[in-house]
Amino acid sequence: MPIPGCSRRLLMAAVLGGASALRADEPLRIETYVEIVLRSHPAMQAARALDESATAEKLGARLLPDPTLEVSVGRGRSTADSSERGTETGFTLSQVIPWFPARAATIDAADHAAQARRAEASAARWSLSMDARLAFYRLVEARALVEVASLTEADARSLLDLVTRRASLGETREVDRIKARVEWLKQQRELRGAEREADAAEATLRTLAASPLSQPLLLSGELSRPLDAMRVLREATPDRLERSPEALRARAEAARAASLLKSARRSRVPDLGFSLFRQKEVDREAFGASLGIVLPLWNARRGDIARAGAESMLRTADVDRIRLTLLTVIEARRRDVDTSAAQAAILMNELVPSAAESLRLARLLFDEGETSLLDLLDAQRTARDARREEIRARFELAVALSELQRLLGPGDITGRNE
Repeated sequence: MPIPGCSRRLLMAAVLGGASALRADEPLRIETYVEIVLRSHPAMQAARALDESATAEKLGARLLPDPTLEVSVGRGRSTADSSERGTETGFTLSQVIPWFPARAATIDAADHAAQARRAEASAARWSLSMDARLAFYRLVEARALVEVASLTEADARSLLDLVTRRASLGETREVDRIKARVEWLKQQRELRGAEREADAAEATLRTLAASPLSQPLLLSGELSRPLDAMRVLREATPDRLERSPEALRARAEAARAASLLKSARRSRVPDLGFSLFRQKEVDREAFGASLGIVLPLWNARRGDIARAGAESMLRTADVDRIRLTLLTVIEARRRDVDTSAAQAAILMNELVPSAAESLRLARLLFDEGETSLLDLLDAQRTARDARREEIRARFELAVALSELQRLLGPGDITGRNE
């Protein structure tokens, strides 16, 4: 039997609610988080307003001027017979017909103005998406550092228990037990500091989302790798500047200024005014039509043309200036990406594996009594610092890639986000 409308809505709500409950336990991916931010953040209201303003700009330029209707009512008397009195009425309907070439240039200018506003809206959305990515990467980094600090604290606690047992059996010195306890206390302090940093990063992530996220918050993703940098650097060519929001907006403003200059020049030919009128008086009635134009004798819009010409030159110069600025900044960002990728590669491929192997050997030798506690602590500290440097280097690489992408604008190049 068919399901009633109300029951169907309740069933759909239950299904969607169940789906939401299932998705609540899934880890949050970076692309999903960016979509949440772009959907919920208040800054998107301004971007939507810019898009609507662009649509209104194009629509308004295509509308004809409204006609003017004048109505008059009065009392009058005939000059031939003063005793003849009556009501006199009249109306005039006027319409301005724009000069077609000037109207076409005005429409063209409005279209370019709409493009500039849409470019500004796109820039706002793209910048917010980059901010969301950076917030996500920062939390990934903070949680990775918490994991390192937690493992290091567990190792320090295990070492303290081992040294304490050996000291009670007289197999090691009391000073070694004190050193192990001091090391454990230091690692506890670093763990609490890392947890506070992670809490702050998660609070920033939740605030930027502007909508509730699951609790506890699970993440799916890792920081950027050197291979991501290689892919981005291959795509970050000067041609990509054509898609930069800043360059798009500058070019649209320059095109709009050129269209306004063309409109000002074409407007030397005045618009045509057309009127229909009817006048009913006491002793006569008149109908007619009239045409009117403004003669470009004294003004001829010379001031408007001069101002539009200067504005067009300024906007054209802005396009070249912004392009050179972007080229300079992009080269600096490319160097940042290259430097961060090189540091991350060295840490991931050489330092971290070497430090981990050194710690393994030091732990083995210490268990067999062939090395001192000081050597083991030094190996632990080296391995821990190398791992932390790797995490920070990969985070710096993610930041450098995000800042480069912020300049290049929306496209296919992205850092690692799975």
